[in-house]
Amino acid sequence: MRASIANLGRIARQIMSLPIDQELRRIFELATLRREAQTIQSPRQWRRVQDLKVRCQDARVKEKDLYAARYDSRVEARRRQLIAEAGAQRREFKPFWGGADRFNPADLLRQAQRDVRDAHERRLMVIDEYERRQLKEVVERSAGENRMRGVARSAFARAVDRRVRPFER
Repeated sequence: MRASIANLGRIARQIMSLPIDQELRRIFELATLRREAQTIQSPRQWRRVQDLKVRCQDARVKEKDLYAARYDSRVEARRRQLIAEAGAQRREFKPFWGGADRFNPADLLRQAQRDVRDAHERRLMVIDEYERRQLKEVVERSAGENRMRGVARSAFARAVDRRVRPFER
């Protein structure tokens, strides 16, 4: 089940608004699921876990490479957005000398850098969240299949025990 782009954006907003204890819980849950995924016995599910790991690792590497390659252009684009937002007319009933300088270049640059770093972290968290959800699904399905493995054998054994055996009379 693939998450849509809009769904990933919603997930990113939810993740970034989490308190630190819930964020740590998600990180440890992902680590636990990775550990549990190593115990999967079914070849089909093992292959699915390996494909998921490779896919998420490739997405992380690609995101980190793009972040490093396009950092300056992203900061510049965000700085221009901040300048445009600061220059927009606002309906505030405050005198212009009473507020902070909205066009301070150093502040705008720092804010742009902060926003670019936050967006990068948000994209990495979306990848982690996707991996967590998919691993959880695979691990739960595997646990269900492992519970079902001996059901037919035990049901047959119970049925055999109910029959009267000729040599036991």
